[in-house]
Amino acid sequence: MTKTILNLLKALLNATLLLLALCLFLGWQLFASARGVSENLGEISARFTPIYDQLQTMNTEITSLNLVLTQSEAPDSAEMRFRLARLEEQLSRINAETEQMSELPAQVVTTAMEAAMQSLSAEIATRLPRLQNCAPDVAALLN
Repeated sequence: MTKTILNLLKALLNATLLLLALCLFLGWQLFASARGVSENLGEISARFTPIYDQLQTMNTEITSLNLVLTQSEAPDSAEMRFRLARLEEQLSRINAETEQMSELPAQVVTTAMEAAMQSLSAEIATRLPRLQNCAPDVAALLN
């Protein structure tokens, strides 16, 4: 009888250790995937940095050109100011879109991590009730 109880306890311990090893493996895979995604998104973000810098340079040049045109009294300067205003408006929209795109990697990583954690917790939630059903049988044998 004692040998049977010891064997049951060993089996319960083995099952618990296997479940723990599975959880650790899944967590390791999750973080490895998240790291890979974040590295890829970091590379994408790094590619947008030169574009953003060029847009800032263009913005500075347009501002200085606008200042020169404002000081000029040439007959066609009104038309040029109008065109320059349209360019500034387009440039500001491009700047806003570039800033939104630079925020995308962080949003994607956050969303991916949340989805992975929800999936992992759902998987654990489906597995834990099965282990709970095993526990009363062992407790009954010990009494």
